[in-house]
Amino acid sequence: MNNEEKILTLLETMNNRIGSIEDNVETMNSRMGNMEDNMGTMNNRMGNIEDTVVVLEKGQDILARQVSKLTEDVQEIRQSQVRMENELTEKVSALFDAREVQNDVNERIVTALDRIEAKVDVLQLETAHLRRVK
Repeated sequence: MNNEEKILTLLETMNNRIGSIEDNVETMNSRMGNMEDNMGTMNNRMGNIEDTVVVLEKGQDILARQVSKLTEDVQEIRQSQVRMENELTEKVSALFDAREVQNDVNERIVTALDRIEAKVDVLQLETAHLRRVK
């Protein structure tokens, strides 16, 4: 094998290697494109996640306001309940006092009726006695 043949063989080997390197570079470029596509997809997903987080934060703010409002409402209801219990206690007490007064009045009326009844009985006896005497 002469020098020209050796050089030719070396050039062919180098050409094959360069072709292999070019294939590898092409494969790497393809993979790099796929990675860029994947990064774009990931960026889109990240944007969707960020949008979802914003919506969730708004929902959380709404819930926080509703809980605050409910807490205020419960406080108002408790105050109203205490006020009504106090008013009811006063009214029941007043009714009890009125009942006691009415019982006293009724007792005096019954006592007075008993006295009147006794007087009527005496008058009936006297009237009956006077009729017999006539």
